[in-house]
Parts: sequence; C-alpha cells; structure tokens
Amino acid sequence: MKRYHFALEAVLRVRRAQEEAAGFALAHANQHRQRAVEAHRAALARCDALVLDRDRQDRETFRRERDVTERRAASVMAAQAAVDAATVEAEARHNDWSAAAKLVAAVERLDERRREEWRLEEQRAEVAAIDESAMAGWLADIAAAPSADSEVGVPA
Repeated sequence: MKRYHFALEAVLRVRRAQEEAAGFALAHANQHRQRAVEAHRAALARCDALVLDRDRQDRETFRRERDVTERRAASVMAAQAAVDAATVEAEARHNDWSAAAKLVAAVERLDERRREEWRLEEQRAEVAAIDESAMAGWLADIAAAPSADSEVGVPA
C-alpha cells in the first residue's frame, strides 16, 4: 500500500505561513488601534477634567485658559484621527488575513478531495486483490477436485 502524497504540500506550507504572518500583522494592528482608543479616552478625560474660572478674570488668565482649552481640544481631535487611522489599518490587515485564510482553505479542500480519492483507490485495489486471491483459490480447488469421470462406483 503506497503512502499518500499531496503534490501541493509545499504550496500549502507557504500559504499557511502567509496566513500566520497576516494573523500576526492583524494582531499588531488591533493592539495599535486599542492603544489609540485608550489615548483618545485619556484625551477626552483630560478635556472633561478641565476646570475653567467662570468668574470675572483678566485678559492674561482668559488667554491662558483659552490656550489650554484649545490645546486639549486639538489633542482630542488628533487622538480621534489616530483612532480612525488605526481602524483603517486594522481593517486592511483583517482583509489581508481573511484573503490568506481563504487561500489556505482552498488548498486544504483540494488536499481533502485528493486524500479521499486516494483512499477510494486504495480500497478498490484492496478489493481487487482479495477478489483475485479468492478467484485463484477457487480455480485451484476446481483443478484439484477429482473429475466426474473418475469417481468410483459410477458406470461409464
């Protein structure tokens, strides 16, 4: 009985390696996105924590508070832009991983079909060998059996 050999085994190994690399890139992109989301939340918290003096104030205090407010608002906007960019990157890495996984699945399905064909062929060969052995035994039994003419007590 010969061993099963998938002709595209090397292709399957390469595709699996590509899928694994795409998975690592996706995980890295998701971590980067998560850090961006956390930075955005922190920027929002800093903005919410800002306490402004609502009483009458001089021009310098007003300008200083306005500058702080504008810087914090800019940091929230920058953090949101970073989240958006990280989300786009994570989606792109997910699409890459998904495409790589589909390629692996296609080659694996082909391997499964070829393996099943091999199993059926092996079963057919086994049945043919058993049939041949049985036929050879039957023919040997017939050849060894005494002929009807040579039986004792039977008139000719």
